[in-house]
Amino acid sequence: MNDSKTIESNVGKLTCLLCLGIEPKGVDQLDSEQIRKLWKTFNLEFSDEGWKDLPRNKPVILYECQNCGFSFFNPSFSGGERFYRDLEHQGYFASLRPEFSRTLKFARQQNLTRILDVGCGSGTFLDLAKAAGHEVCGIELNKAAGEKAQKKGHVVFKELLDQLDETKTGGVFDLITFFQVLEHVADPVGVMKGAISLLKPGGYIAIAVPSAGGVYRLVPYDAHQWPPHHVSRWRLADLQQLAAAVNMKLTASGGDILLGEQIEQFWNMHNQTAPIVGRRKRRGGKVFPKLVSLVYRKTGMKYFFPEWGNSIYGFFQKI
Repeated sequence: MNDSKTIESNVGKLTCLLCLGIEPKGVDQLDSEQIRKLWKTFNLEFSDEGWKDLPRNKPVILYECQNCGFSFFNPSFSGGERFYRDLEHQGYFASLRPEFSRTLKFARQQNLTRILDVGCGSGTFLDLAKAAGHEVCGIELNKAAGEKAQKKGHVVFKELLDQLDETKTGGVFDLITFFQVLEHVADPVGVMKGAISLLKPGGYIAIAVPSAGGVYRLVPYDAHQWPPHHVSRWRLADLQQLAAAVNMKLTASGGDILLGEQIEQFWNMHNQTAPIVGRRKRRGGKVFPKLVSLVYRKTGMKYFFPEWGNSIYGFFQKI
């Protein structure tokens, strides 16, 4: 992947965030200044405090576990509350995601009534779940976003999962959701274990994460995929490994459908971002991706590649 510099090989005592395998290998690298420049392509600016978790002139290495294949960064680079507060002011939280309707359908089928949404943002999923008749609560560490959800009447906790217990939450939950959350956290296994402690026997955890095996392969230098925003990259195989790590049963998994317009969008984004970090553009200008996108749409190819979209998902049951 890296065609401009030698990847730093000294990983010290860094272990895989998923299986705890040792001696991961570096497969790509940027430096913190390049990542700052990438964010500017989205016209996004951050405060000095927002950048404090990614110090200047630091190599930022993408590692791959030689045991399980999981891809991740140094977890110490994960963004703090101020980084996400800066993002929230710039319209960060998506209003609707495919996993919202999918999870509500699953909850209805499994008769899951009490739901905790971890990383609830301004409460969009909570709104939908409450309207569908569920009892809902949220967790949100971004103060501004959490206050928006509270103003809608939702109960929103500001503590980490391991700081909560049944007395604070009013009991255990039937379903706990992590929508586009685990890729941001330094210890995804620990976070899952914290959620399990608040889950009733036989209850479920629903996860959705960006798909490293989907359309994001077209734009490896999207700033969102690098620290301090994301500190891990997920494949469907990683969800099975996660289930084993936390002793849960993965009952269902899959991915979003790739839309033809996304091929053109992400292809062009790569050609915009790659030169910023000293990488090559793809050939074909803007004409070729437009043609590929058109052929993909007109031939119904989305039905042959049902898991190449933005996100993958999994439903995990407490054993």
